[in-house]
Amino acid sequence: MTAAVVVVIAVLFAGTALVIRDSFRRAGRWGINVRRVTCPRCEQLLPRIRAPKNLSQSMWGGATCTCGCEVDKWGRETAP
Repeated sequence: MTAAVVVVIAVLFAGTALVIRDSFRRAGRWGINVRRVTCPRCEQLLPRIRAPKNLSQSMWGGATCTCGCEVDKWGRETAP
């Protein structure tokens, strides 16, 4: 194997490890949340199919509730 192949495999392994770790911890940007979340302000269930309002929500997950509260993919309120 060449050095480039080893580097690619190492990067893929590190990315996979981050996704698994953050998914189990339910924290961080790298995890995957398959559960539905509720708004921390009004307790409304957010839709499964989201419409991101900004670049951060597009890249890392999250949504904006009808009450105006912005939440991350784990259901925690974020700064607007």
